[in-house]
Amino acid sequence: MKKLILILLALTFVVNPMPLEAHVESYMDSSVPVPINPDKGGQSSGNRSPAQVPISCYYSEGELTFTFSAPLGIVECEVVRVSDNEVFDAMFYAVSGGSDSLYVSTNADDYEITLTCADGTIYYGEYSIE
Repeated sequence: MKKLILILLALTFVVNPMPLEAHVESYMDSSVPVPINPDKGGQSSGNRSPAQVPISCYYSEGELTFTFSAPLGIVECEVVRVSDNEVFDAMFYAVSGGSDSLYVSTNADDYEITLTCADGTIYYGEYSIE
């Protein structure tokens, strides 16, 4: 019985030699970071540092992935394609260490992101697809 378990365990590493964390990292390596700011246009009126923004964002192949470093509760996400004002939206339940994704578009254009947290705090982001 022990030999069978050892063989099955060895086969698991042969079939899937890369741990899950490495898959996530390789996905993130192909993604483009999208800066998220507490004020529209990235111009902060206060003394907030980027470390105080509890949301990070990455774009890859038409999908935005948001990662949360604090428990924010319900977060409303709205992404607007600037040229035609098409809106892509979703609601996330943000927990510390969690992430959520939203498919937006692969069309070349400028996009604006608005994230509204349950406590009324609003974060913004902008990116372009060329």
